[in-house]
Formats: sequence, structure tokens, C-alpha cells
Amino acid sequence: MKRTAIYLRVSSITQVQEGDSIPAQRTALRKYIDDHDDLIFSGEYLDDGVSGTRSDRDELKRLLSDVEDGKVDLILATKLDRIYRSIRHYLNFQDTLDKHGVNWLAIWEPIYDTSTPQGRLIINQMMSIAQFEAENTGQRIRQVQAYKVSQGEVISGSTPPGYSIVNKHLVPNNDADAVRDVFRHYSLTGNLHETMRYAAQFGVFPSTSTAFKNILSNPVYIGVKRDNVSFCEKIIEDPLFEDVQRKLHLNVKVSQKHTYIFSGLIRCAECGNMMAGLQKHKSGREKHISYNSYRCAKRYSSGGIRRCTNTKAILEYKLEEYLLENIRPMIRDLILEYEIKQKPQRNVEKQIEKLNRKLTRLKELYLAEMISLDEYKADKDSITSQLVSLTAKTAPKRLDTDKLKDFLATDIESLYGGFNPDEKRFFWRSIIQEIRFDIDRNIDVVFLP
Repeated sequence: MKRTAIYLRVSSITQVQEGDSIPAQRTALRKYIDDHDDLIFSGEYLDDGVSGTRSDRDELKRLLSDVEDGKVDLILATKLDRIYRSIRHYLNFQDTLDKHGVNWLAIWEPIYDTSTPQGRLIINQMMSIAQFEAENTGQRIRQVQAYKVSQGEVISGSTPPGYSIVNKHLVPNNDADAVRDVFRHYSLTGNLHETMRYAAQFGVFPSTSTAFKNILSNPVYIGVKRDNVSFCEKIIEDPLFEDVQRKLHLNVKVSQKHTYIFSGLIRCAECGNMMAGLQKHKSGREKHISYNSYRCAKRYSSGGIRRCTNTKAILEYKLEEYLLENIRPMIRDLILEYEIKQKPQRNVEKQIEKLNRKLTRLKELYLAEMISLDEYKADKDSITSQLVSLTAKTAPKRLDTDKLKDFLATDIESLYGGFNPDEKRFFWRSIIQEIRFDIDRNIDVVFLP
């Protein structure tokens, strides 16, 4: 008696409609076993809603494990493409069966016979066709989805909190205010888990940190999906969304025993890697003292080769002292440097406005038939060339000098002494984008724009 396992798979509603439903497969396969006296049912393996191009199917893995354990003599499926639609994955599957003397049979496609060279040749040819069809279908689906996105249409029935589907388009609903509130809360606190607790009151947000983080990083909230920057009406304004993304990037896990104030902010200037927090210890006659410090995570050697030459460490309290002592002059220098650069920048902007007015006037002259087409094209090309040249000189970002001036007017030194470690972390992240520390112990501070 051959111990016979049945494998069932369906990946779409279309297959169900075409007669490939799980009950239809199960009925046919069990009947085949009942009709053959030399076969005995040994188990069912069902992958529901999984593509045949994937090799990481849970039930298929379990089936192969039972094959390797000697529990199966024959595998039944209704059709070849129920097992695989990828020739590379199929060949690996067949290799496992060959090693353990196990055959398989597609009862609705009896031309396949793994026991003969001719049968294997036919299977390889049909697997190539099946793989081509799967890839072609996937490409068509991606093209349809891309077209829908370009038209602002949804491609599934799921919606992020704050939106509903109306006529195939995302439209803000009554939960939009809750979404704005949660984004603002995270922007203020920079604490993911505290924001999750805050958001729980609304009853529309996910309860896992990964799913919640996906909500906060979803560009649909600023109206963007894939290449369509006007996919839907935005719920969150761009500056708030950008601030949340920056804080999410800095929201690194810290030690349960120690809070490292500058985790995710301080970077090795030699290799560009983030520096890791660690404890430095000092023993005295009466007590043992530990200090937070930072060193490049790539300072250790690998295979006898040191990945970074920067082996220097910086104590956290020393970095705090340096920043508190130098933050004001650094900000003053930054504002002064920016304002000096802005003087010629403003002149450039005025020139651009003047040239744009010239273009408008030139078009009006042509439409009024006061200049010829050749004159219009020549003058337009000349002005456009000047615009391109001037636009290249414009600054890509503006510095929020008002925010920095407000900071200078605050008695931060007095307030900072009363901050707890988490408040200190949030404080530095509100004004600093990055701190660079090099092998000579130089400290370079990059402020937020």
C-alpha cells in the first residue's frame, strides 16, 4: 500500500469560479484514492490563497518535511500548476522527491509521469509555460494597478484610518481629525508606544507597533501613492509628515537599563555609521561609577580587518557639556552664515521673477501679432536659458531662522537641568539633525533645516 498525501492550493477567486476550489480539489483527490486499492490516504496539505510562484508555502514545507521523514510514498494534486508555477522551484521540489523515492501525480493531467524520461521532459516544458503565464499575469496585474493609481483609484478594499472609499477614490471621513491628532501627538513626543496608548482612545488604529508605524509612515496621508503625488486629498500637511518621518527614523530602541540621550543622533565621521551607546566603568575606593558613552559600532575587527579606524569613545555627559556651552554661538553663526548667503539669493529670486514677467509679456506680444513667430521663439529660448541658469543657483531648502531665534531667547540652560533622560533625548532631536564625531574627537553639529 502506498501512503498517499494530497496537496491542495488555490490563490484567487477566479480559480474557484473555474472549478479549482478547495472542496472540488479535495473531493476529486479523495475519490482517486478510494478508487485505487493500492493507495491509502496519509494526510492533507492545504495552502489557501497562496501563489504558485512562491516556494515559502507553509503546508508545502510541511509536506516536504514529511517526505524527508519517510511518511509519504506518493503525492496527488489535481494539476501541475497546483504544485508550482516556477520551474526553478519545481526542480528543487523534484530533487527532494527523487532522493526519497517519492513520486507525484496530477490526476486531471495524466500525461505527467515522473517515472519516465519522456514524462519529465513534458513536465519541464509545461512548467516553463506555467511560469511564463504566471509572470505574464503578474505583469498585467501590475499594469492595471499602475493605471488605477495614476487615475487616483484604489486597488484594494482596505483603507488607512481616516479614509473611506467613495466611487473608487479615497475620501477623508470622520476619523481624519483623529489621524491629525495622533500625528501631532507623535511629533510632540517622539515616543511611538506612548502615542499608541494615546491613539487607543479613538478605536481605529492598529494595536501592534509595526502596523502603527506603517500608519505614521504612509504617504497616502499627504496625498501620495507611488508616482501619483495627487492620488487623494491629503489629511496631513507636508511639514508635519516630514517631521514625523524624521522622528520615526530616530526612534531607535534603547537599553532597558540605560537611556542613551544621543542614540540615533551621533554618527562616526570616519565611516558614516551610527555610534552605539555603551557603559564605561570607573572604580574608586568607596564606590563603582558607570558612565554612558558612545563608540563606533564598526570599530571591532572582522576577519582580522578593522572596519573603522575610529576607536575613540565620547562620554555622554562630556558631549552634553560641550553642546550646552557651544549651542548658542553655533546657532548664531548658522543664522549669520545663512543670512549672508540669502542676500545674493534674494537678488537671484528677483531676477527670476523679472524674467518670468518678460516671458508673459513676450507671449502677449506674439498673440497680439506685434512680433513674428521667429522673434518669439528666439527671445523665448534666450529667456528660458537664463531662467535655467538662475534656477540652478537657488537654495534647495530654507532655514527656519525664526525658530532658532526663539530658541536663543529661551533660558535653556536652566530648563535643561530639570529634564529627565527622555526629555533630554526629545529636546536634542527637536533642533539637531546629526552629530558627527571623528577620530581626533572633533564634534560637528548639523542642525535641522
